Amino acid sequence: MEKIETDCVFIKEEFEKLINLDSNANGAEKRRRGFDFEPLLNKLFNLEQLEPRTGYRPVGEQIDGSIYLDGRIYLLEAKWHADPLPASTLYQFKGKVEGKLAGTIGIFISMSGYAEDAVDALVLGRTLNIILFDKRDLDAAIIRKIGFINVLKLKLRKAAEEGVIFFPSEGEIVTAEKKRVVEIDHLHFDPISGGVLATQAVDVTTADLLIVCEGDTDREVISVLSERILGTAGSRRSIKIIVAMGKITIPRVANALWNTYYSKSKMLIVTDSDGDPVLTKEMLVKGIKYDDWISAIPNPSIEVWLDLDVSQIKKCA
Repeated sequence: MEKIETDCVFIKEEFEKLINLDSNANGAEKRRRGFDFEPLLNKLFNLEQLEPRTGYRPVGEQIDGSIYLDGRIYLLEAKWHADPLPASTLYQFKGKVEGKLAGTIGIFISMSGYAEDAVDALVLGRTLNIILFDKRDLDAAIIRKIGFINVLKLKLRKAAEEGVIFFPSEGEIVTAEKKRVVEIDHLHFDPISGGVLATQAVDVTTADLLIVCEGDTDREVISVLSERILGTAGSRRSIKIIVAMGKITIPRVANALWNTYYSKSKMLIVTDSDGDPVLTKEMLVKGIKYDDWISAIPNPSIEVWLDLDVSQIKKCA
């Protein structure tokens, strides 16, 4: 037990060193971080008894590794780039997975996230065989000690039930006082304070309002506006913001969230119209399986609709 605790502390400390690398670090230092990331993942997988295999080279391709869980092998790809990864990078990995035993699933970890159209492009009319992780998922697994297996099982269930290949393991709680990141399955509604509290035990979860939006830029805008509105009104309500990482995937994420959260939560869907609000609303109505939701469809986008400078919003976030 003492060794396990020591290993957990080591992995957490090493991970924090990697994520806290100075943004002005040179290219060599950033490349070294990418190289150091893979053995750190291997230590994490060993700690959780996932029987990891490090990178290997089948004919004509490179596989970063694999893990074993509940009788199934999962292929791995891990990237730490400067920018969000495009759909083309995901297609390459998807092709590697499709060339293996039927039913094989791939796990793609991108510490820089994914381009906002990448997830939509991957799920449209195609067999789903990969699960996507990003930095926030690794934060939940390592920093907040949820564990990689628990995060993976949550994602696998949502992928199987709703076809969601990128289900967030955490969301952002916004109140009048502050905003903070907490794990989706580690929230509890406190009827006395009227807020949502972080807990250690997985419990039925709720929020006064759930907002599902398209991408991280939308989240930043909505977060700033929500905090100011709640503060101005002196409200004790709380808002949880979830990023779907795509427009087409919003109904899938909304359905998955509705099965995760306490059903008395209200849900607001915020997505850009991209010039066609009627078609966008039809897409939501057709895809969302329950009735207790409303939508805000800014035309053509939330930034244009509110006449916002996104760079300034990010500074405020």
